Amino acid sequence: MGKVVRVSIVVLMVFTVLTWALGAQAAIPSEIGVKEDPLVRMPGTQPAPENTTDIEAPTRCLNCHSGFNQAVEPGHNWQGSMMAQASRDFLFWACLTVSAQDSIFAIERPNATDICLRCHFPQGWLGGRSGPTNGSAMASSDFDGVHCDVCHSMYDPFFEDTFNGSREDADWLGYWDETNLSTTPSETAAQVTLEEDRRLSGTILQADGLPFFDPLNSPPVNWQENGSGQYFLSDNRAKRAPFADANGRHPMLYSRYHKSKYMCSTCHDVSNPILANLDGGVLPGDTIADLGGPLVSETDSAFSFYHVERTFSEFMLSDYGLQGGAPGIGPYAPENYDTSHPDNNITKCQDCHMRDGVGKAASQRSAVNRPDGSVEHPLSGQPIHDLTGGNAWVTAVLASTDPNCQDGGVTCYDPVNENLLNQGADILTLDLTQGQGIDPVRLIDGSNRALQQLQLAASINDAAISGNTLSFKVQNQTGHKLISGFPEGRRMYLNIRFYDEAGGLVQEINPYDTVAGTFKGFVYPYAPEVESGVPWPAPLDEATEIHDDSLVYEMKPTSSLTEEEKSFHFALATGRYKDNRIPPKGFRIHEAAARLSTPVDQGADAPNYYSSAEYAGGYDDVSVAVPTGAVKADITLYYQTTSREYIEFLRDEITGTGNLTLPPGDYVVQIDPWFANLAGWGNTIWQLWKQNMNLKSAAPYQMTAASVGVPPLPCDAPIPVLVQAVAASNQVELGWSSALDPNDPDSGYNLYYDQVGKELFIADTGKATTFTDMNLINGQTYCYKVTSYTVGCESQFSNVLCAAPLSPGQSFDSSAVLGPIGRLEVTGKGKNTQITFVETTTFLQGDEIMIYVTVSDADGVPIEGATVDISVVGPVTVSLTSGPTDVDGISSVSWATEAPNKKGVGGTPTGSYNVSVSGVTATDYTWDGMANAVSFTIN
Repeated sequence: MGKVVRVSIVVLMVFTVLTWALGAQAAIPSEIGVKEDPLVRMPGTQPAPENTTDIEAPTRCLNCHSGFNQAVEPGHNWQGSMMAQASRDFLFWACLTVSAQDSIFAIERPNATDICLRCHFPQGWLGGRSGPTNGSAMASSDFDGVHCDVCHSMYDPFFEDTFNGSREDADWLGYWDETNLSTTPSETAAQVTLEEDRRLSGTILQADGLPFFDPLNSPPVNWQENGSGQYFLSDNRAKRAPFADANGRHPMLYSRYHKSKYMCSTCHDVSNPILANLDGGVLPGDTIADLGGPLVSETDSAFSFYHVERTFSEFMLSDYGLQGGAPGIGPYAPENYDTSHPDNNITKCQDCHMRDGVGKAASQRSAVNRPDGSVEHPLSGQPIHDLTGGNAWVTAVLASTDPNCQDGGVTCYDPVNENLLNQGADILTLDLTQGQGIDPVRLIDGSNRALQQLQLAASINDAAISGNTLSFKVQNQTGHKLISGFPEGRRMYLNIRFYDEAGGLVQEINPYDTVAGTFKGFVYPYAPEVESGVPWPAPLDEATEIHDDSLVYEMKPTSSLTEEEKSFHFALATGRYKDNRIPPKGFRIHEAAARLSTPVDQGADAPNYYSSAEYAGGYDDVSVAVPTGAVKADITLYYQTTSREYIEFLRDEITGTGNLTLPPGDYVVQIDPWFANLAGWGNTIWQLWKQNMNLKSAAPYQMTAASVGVPPLPCDAPIPVLVQAVAASNQVELGWSSALDPNDPDSGYNLYYDQVGKELFIADTGKATTFTDMNLINGQTYCYKVTSYTVGCESQFSNVLCAAPLSPGQSFDSSAVLGPIGRLEVTGKGKNTQITFVETTTFLQGDEIMIYVTVSDADGVPIEGATVDISVVGPVTVSLTSGPTDVDGISSVSWATEAPNKKGVGGTPTGSYNVSVSGVTATDYTWDGMANAVSFTIN
């Protein structure tokens, strides 16, 4: 029988305070299995054995979706993203360790970290390997994080409303880019997916065993989005993707969900269900068997309880989250940026984080070259699996552990990082050799994409000095708050320098101490018990330096459980103390409270923190007093992935020394065997910070800048013009205008692949104005742009030109391989009939001989739709033609031989036969004339 007592979080607070006051020891970690723990239960597909989802490792996907065009292919870009590195993220491991200790402090068991594992190890979580919740049971391919089959198995829990257009949009031609022509009907394909989703909905249960969906396939009324890792995955191995005209070797389902903004809510609105379920009446010792009804985490949307991250909510509160979206800003404005929306509006997260490129998703010859190769989806390019946010540090450090690490031709290998992160699973649980391992090329490319993303995210506009006031606008050019994401010490801040007429520095706001790795003047609240090895920050010069916290944009949680106004314990966060991050364009402040997304100032909601004009325009209108004597100013906006203060927090909470925020008896990491393979993260995360704090990806990184009265440093590098991109077999020959002084020894050109507003470095060509990009895949499209550089500056990008080596219409070589051959044997009768292929080269008169053939191109890629002419030569000669080859390039043909009559006379002549290919027909291909021959005998 279910409990009727409802215990508020206040009761838990009383328990915690009493424990602290009495100095009691924390309970030894004793896990209720996460499948039986109602505190961490959330809607969606559940771990094995209840869940029958069989997630495939990314090795299966990378065979076709990687290694053919690094600028646009899914494999290269995914593997350099934080999605792929979610399980190798060293910040994650340190956070996990602290969160487990916090969980023991709050509920006497470490199960809170199951919430971390479900998003960072989705394959392992679904496979039932999240217990114990320290990550020690995870298998090799689990370490590939949020990978291909995880995303391409997801289905929409609001499938009925998406299908009929009531949830997102019913503009099938404009919004969904579906022509619905008879040749490739999206509606028919969507109907098939709908029926599959209806079947899957019947497998989803609440914790109490009752159906989650009602008979009309609707979820609970107050459950409006599947956030906080509440994913729904198919048990059908058909891959779900956003194109009805896609083709491949594996079965597929057309998924509107994968082109929907709502898919991104799955992981990017994060809340704490433990506190919500405690507040809803669940006691810390309860199991699912004790429940008498659904949980709060099953009935209410995650955005409505215990804020951790609200990136998706911020998007939904913006103009971009409205039906039909809105025009972007700056580099994302319609005149600068193409989306698949007819008006070039930004309508979904994928528009910026999976931008439409030119090319194919797979190496197969039959893959659709988007956008021009698609009739059904003519406005949609190939989604670049960029998936990039602002974290450039983790990927750069991971890449540096490989001796082959190169960044722009400069070595980036760091043996200290290699030693720190390769201590092995016995010390850190993390093993960098698991799964796909470390690919430094892809990781450095991913790190550089993140830095580019930061530069696209903001601008400083309308800077001017009037009287004694400096004014300017910090424009948010993203679709969510600037900055967004987890409160892992990440911050954005303004640095302002004022100068006198002679150029002398009069005042600096928010000076940064690069030796200490934090703001100057920061006052530490304690004397460290361990030697930090890094100096304390220098004090502010009272005459010329000011720290202005209002110009530091960040979110700081508060915790009534630890009694901290400002806390880094996001697993124990009961509210926010500060949230002054810049809203996106059109932010509807009157709706923000429902999503816990209102600005917060000193622990109180502050809906008037920004004006109605600032909410509408998505900017912060800044006014700063100009000091006496100042007539000029430099304004710089910086981003930092994480802070020294946060890293010290992680170190101290794990080692149990320094600035401690829990009762002394609750520091169990260093004494309890449950943490044996995590305890080393305290010193490891600190050593990583010390070693890397001044990397461009870890130190404050300039997002944008502006000056008043200070002329910007001139960049004399001219913008080249790309004049040719000529395709040949497996290569593209490029040429651009000569624009540099041949006598300048420090100038040259940089060539890049274009990634639709981003770029991927190819080569520094020196003074050469031609370059041949070689070892390319025939039939793929490659896009290029070029810059020039001189000392201290690089020009803007040239125009973009694209080319496809041996583009469609030219001839490709094809090869055909015969075999195996055999016969079909029939056993059983009626519904028990079975037909089996038996490979053999010996037949009897009257047998039906099956001959298989495989057709591939010169690169070994299967050719679909080819037909093969086959000659059988022996006592009798027969000509045969196969049916069209399938996506694996395989087809077959049969020869029904004749049996003799009852007197044993006649029939196909016995003897030795030879079968060979006499011709291959395939669009855009010519047969290379090479094929094997196979012999067989008829007796």
